Amino acid sequence: MLERIDVSVGRKTLPEIRNGVDKYLKIMGDLHKRDVSNDTEFQKTFNGFYRMRQRTKEFYQAYFGYMETNKSSEIAFEDVLTFLYQQASRIEPSFSSKLLATVNPEMPVWDVNVLSNLSIQPPRYYHKNRLEATVNTYLVLELWYTKYLTTQNARDVINAFDAVYPNTNITPTKKIDLSLWSLGEKK
Repeated sequence: MLERIDVSVGRKTLPEIRNGVDKYLKIMGDLHKRDVSNDTEFQKTFNGFYRMRQRTKEFYQAYFGYMETNKSSEIAFEDVLTFLYQQASRIEPSFSSKLLATVNPEMPVWDVNVLSNLSIQPPRYYHKNRLEATVNTYLVLELWYTKYLTTQNARDVINAFDAVYPNTNITPTKKIDLSLWSLGEKK
């Protein structure tokens, strides 16, 4: 499991995600100002930022309806994952975490590159208890963030983020998430 992020690499890659950071700030700024269940501008920005594509209209209606209903609630990853499974008969850890991290920006995002950079192995599609295994994998991701955020390296990464994007009101978890995202695929 990754113990430290190379801050010098982050300083080089963070400026490259400015467009993404701007989209994220727009999403977070609009979340409580709009009815996201029917606001197509919000949905387009969200889908573009999080690269949510190739789902049915019904999926998006259920997804953004759930986000609107729960945007001021304390929900857990398992709640979102289970809801989406009931709606689409698919286990959607990435989409679930993106919804959760939007309504609670202290929560991490399940992203293929982030998991790879952290050496966290997602459950296989054929896993016997994949829903439960997915929840457990997300708990491993949460635990990594909880521990990592107490380190000096995390403070250095956050300071590097703040040097590129000052005064953003982005949570420490999201700053680490965006820093890992900026690194792209594990080298």
